[in-house]
Amino acid sequence: MKSSMIILKLLLLMMCSTVRARLGLCDIKTIEESSFVVGRLSLLINPDGPLNLLRGYLFHKSGVVYNKRFFSSAIDTDYSMKKSDRSTENTHIYTYTRNPENDKTYKENNAMRRLEYGSKYLSVLYKQMIYMFPCVNNTISIEPCRNDSFTRFLRVNNSGLDSMYLLAALLLLSEGIYIPIEIENSIEGSERILLKDWANTIVFLDLPLQLESTMPDGTIKKVYQKETEEVLRYFQSLFIEPFLSEVKKCEEPNNQREFSRGYFLDSPKFLIQSYIFEYIDTIEQYRLFVTAVQILLTDSGLYPEKTEEQKELVKKTLNYCFIGGGVYKNNLNGYAADILSLKSKIDKDAILPFTCPEMVPSYTHVPEYDHLVLLLTRRMKDDLYQYSDHVETVLLNLFTCLTYSPETNKCSTEHMHGASTALREFFNKYSVPTESASQEKHRDWCRVVSRLNNPNIRYVRESRTELCGGLENILYVISELFSEGAFIRTVIEHIIGLLRNKEVGVERTKSVKELFLNVLKYLAGNHQVVIDSESLVYFSTEGQALDAFGNITVGFEANGKKESIKLDILPNYSKFSLVPEFSEISKDAEDELMCMQRKYCYTKKYIEVIISGYLNNNIARLKKESPEQNLSVLNSMLDKNELNKIFLSGRIDSVDYKAAIVNYFDINKGNIRNFNDNNQMLRIVTNIIGSVSLNNQEERKKILLPLVHFNTYKNCILKIQYDLESLPVSEIDDNLLKTTVDMAYYKGIFYKTFSNLLEHSICRRKPAWIFGPYKSFRALCITLVERYDVFTLWEAMQEMQKHIEPNNAMSLNNIWLLWLSYACEETSYNLETIDVIYRHLDPACIASGCVKWIAKMPGINFNYVLSILEKEKGSLYTEGSAKQKEKYEKVIALFKSIITSVASDLPLINPTTSRKRGHSENLE
Repeated sequence: MKSSMIILKLLLLMMCSTVRARLGLCDIKTIEESSFVVGRLSLLINPDGPLNLLRGYLFHKSGVVYNKRFFSSAIDTDYSMKKSDRSTENTHIYTYTRNPENDKTYKENNAMRRLEYGSKYLSVLYKQMIYMFPCVNNTISIEPCRNDSFTRFLRVNNSGLDSMYLLAALLLLSEGIYIPIEIENSIEGSERILLKDWANTIVFLDLPLQLESTMPDGTIKKVYQKETEEVLRYFQSLFIEPFLSEVKKCEEPNNQREFSRGYFLDSPKFLIQSYIFEYIDTIEQYRLFVTAVQILLTDSGLYPEKTEEQKELVKKTLNYCFIGGGVYKNNLNGYAADILSLKSKIDKDAILPFTCPEMVPSYTHVPEYDHLVLLLTRRMKDDLYQYSDHVETVLLNLFTCLTYSPETNKCSTEHMHGASTALREFFNKYSVPTESASQEKHRDWCRVVSRLNNPNIRYVRESRTELCGGLENILYVISELFSEGAFIRTVIEHIIGLLRNKEVGVERTKSVKELFLNVLKYLAGNHQVVIDSESLVYFSTEGQALDAFGNITVGFEANGKKESIKLDILPNYSKFSLVPEFSEISKDAEDELMCMQRKYCYTKKYIEVIISGYLNNNIARLKKESPEQNLSVLNSMLDKNELNKIFLSGRIDSVDYKAAIVNYFDINKGNIRNFNDNNQMLRIVTNIIGSVSLNNQEERKKILLPLVHFNTYKNCILKIQYDLESLPVSEIDDNLLKTTVDMAYYKGIFYKTFSNLLEHSICRRKPAWIFGPYKSFRALCITLVERYDVFTLWEAMQEMQKHIEPNNAMSLNNIWLLWLSYACEETSYNLETIDVIYRHLDPACIASGCVKWIAKMPGINFNYVLSILEKEKGSLYTEGSAKQKEKYEKVIALFKSIITSVASDLPLINPTTSRKRGHSENLE
C-alpha cells in the first residue's frame, strides 16, 4: 500500500511537470463553449473578457509580442559585432553575439513619448517583459534562462493551485482589482509571498522566495527569486502614482483607429494576458486558473472596508470575466469558432504541416534523465539537469515536414524504408500536426534521438543527450534513425567518411550540401525537394569537432505549390523557421476571409477589434499590401511614425523586411547630424540590426552597407565594429543603389542621399563595384526614370561627374559605356534614357581593358545594341556637326571592337544565353 502511494505521488508530480505548450485554437474553442463549475456555480467564460485566450492566440499569430519584446524602443538589446583577428584586407570576418537574457531597459523614456507617459513608466513595464519573456535565439519564449527567473518560480510551485493563484492575482491587479498579496521579508532567508482571504483564515498562497538550485559546480544553494519579487511589486504599483495615471492612458481600444495606434501594447493587461497564453498548457490547467480567478474575485468583494465604488468595480470585473452557464450560452459570439473555420480552410491547401511561423515548435527545456530517475534523486526541477533541445527541435520539425502528406493532412513513416522502431512509433503517436508541441512530445522526440549508439554522433553531455550542432552531425543522427543495412544509412556513413579525407574548402562544402539534398529527396515521399540557397562553412569551435555550419533554405514542392523552410545550424544553437513566402489561398478560404472581415468591420468590443486587425493583416498579405511586401506601404507608415502599426501588422522576421526598415531610416533620417539617444526610431533600428546574424556576410551586407547614408552611425550604433572606409569589395552589395532609389520617399531626399553616397570613399575607391552591376543600372536608369522623369537621371549623372570624374574619369566612362549597352538592349528601350547616357559618355576616356571586359559580360547581345545605335543615329547627333559625328563614330567603333572580342571568345562565352550580370571586378 505504501509503495503504491509513492508511485501515485510520483505520477502526480510527473503530470504537474508536463507544461510548456500553448493551447491550440481547437482547445480555445472548447473553452469558449464549455461551462466551468466553481463551487456551486456553473459559469461560462465571457468571450469579451480577459480570460479569453483567443486574445493571446491572435497576438501570438500576428507576431505582436515578438515585435514588442525584440524591437521596442524601451528595450536596449544586448548584442555585439566585432571584427575577427582572422580578417584579411580582402575578406572581413566578424564575430556576432546576441544575449536576449541580458537585455535591459533604457533608464529614461524617449523624448517623443514623454507627453504620453512619465519618464519611468515604460522602463519599468518593459523590464518585467524581459523577466517574463527572457527568450533565446531570437525566439519568443518564457523559458527560464536563470535560476531566479519568474517562469522557474512558477514551475517549481506548479503543484496544486499555487502558481495559478499567483497568475490570477497578477491578472486581477492589471484589471484594477486590489488583491492583498504581500511579500513577507522580515526574516532574512525566509522571505515568502503570502495571500490570505478577507477574514485572514484561508491561505491562498504561501510560497518561499528562496529556492534551492544546483550550481554549475554541482553544489546546491538557495537562490533568492529576485525577478519574481520585481514582477509582483510592479503589478502592486499599478494602484499608486505615478503609474496609476499612466495605466489609464493605455486602455484597451474599442475601435480600429485606436487599435492601430497601439497604445494598449504598453499596458500591464497586454503583458500578463500574453504571458498567461504562453504559460497555460492544458484545458485542465486553464480550469485551475479560472477557478483561482473566480475565488479571488469573489473574496475581494467580501472585504468590509471596500468602498461602494470598489465593490462596483469587483462586480463589473466579475461580469466581464464570467457569464452564468446556460443562461446566455446560445447567444454568445463564437469568436474562436469563426477563426477556426477560417484556419481550417487555409490549412486545407497547405503542403507543409506549418502554415505560419507561429505554428513551428520552438526549443524548450527537457530533462536530461528519465522523469522517474529525476524524481527519485530530487533533481526534477534543477536547471542543471535540464537542457535546451535546439538541434533536437530542428530535427523534429524537419521530420514532421518529411513525413507530412498534404492529401491526408497527417504524418506517416510508411514511405520511409528502414525507419527505426522508435521513429515509426513516434509518428504513429503524433500523426496529426498541432499548433504547438507539448512538453511530452518534446520529451518523446528527445528519447528518439538521444543515446544513439553511433560513436560519430556528438552530444554535449556525458549522458549522450543534447545534440551538438553541425550538418555532418545531423546527417549521422538521421542515418541512425534507420535500421542496420538500410540504404540511406550506408550512403550517409560512406560519403561522410570520404568527405573527411577532403581538404576543408568549397568542394567539401558542396559535397555535404549535395549529400543532405539527396537524403531529403530520399525521405520526402510526398514532395519534390530542392535547396534554394545555402551559406555553409567548415570550422571547429572550442570543444567541438570540425563540422559544417551556416544556413540552408530548402524548398518543398507538391500540388503545383512551393513552400520553403530555413535551417540555421550553428555551434551554440540551431533553428528551424519558415521562409515567409505569401502563398495564394483557395477561393473558398478567400471568400470566408472576406465574409468575416465584413462581419467584424464595425466593432465596439476589444476582442472584435483584435479579430478585425488579424483579418485585415491577412487581407493585406493576400493583396500584397502588407508593409513586408509593399515598400510604399512601409515607407508611408514609417514616414508617419506609425511604429506600433508596423508592430501590429505582422512579425518582423525576414532579413529583407528588417533591412527595408533599417534602410528607410538610413536614407530618410541619416542626414540628421545630432541624434538624441532617446530617438524612438533610432532605438528600434538599433535593435533590428542586432537581431540579424551579422556574422553572415550576405545578411550583413543587406543590413549594414546602407549605413553609408547614415552620416553619424558610429556615434549612434555603438555595438558594432564596422568601418565603411576600409570595406573590401566582397562586402559591397549590388543592391545598394536599388535600395537608395526604393527607400527615398521624396525626390529631394533621393538627391541629397545620392550626393552623400558619392562623397563616400567607397565610390571613390571602387565606383565600378557600386555603379557597374545591372541592378545599379536598372535602379538609376529605369526605376528612377519611371518614378520621376529622365531629368532626374540627368541630375544624378551630373552628380556622378562632379564627384567621380576628377579622380577617375576613365572608370566613370567605362561605367557609362556599360550602361549604354544595358539601355539599348532593354526590350522596350527608352530613347530619352539612351540619349542622356550617350551625351555624358566620352569615348576618348575609355580604359584600354574595358572593351575586353565588357565583351565578357554575359547576357548582352552586342549586335543588337549596335543595331539600336545605328537605328537611332538621327537622334544621337545632328547632321553637319563634325564634333558630334566624330563622337558617334568612336562609340560605334567601340561596340564593333566589343563584337570582335566576343567572337574571339565565343567557345567560352555565349553573349545571348544568360541575363545574369555580376560585379564589375575587372572594370577599373
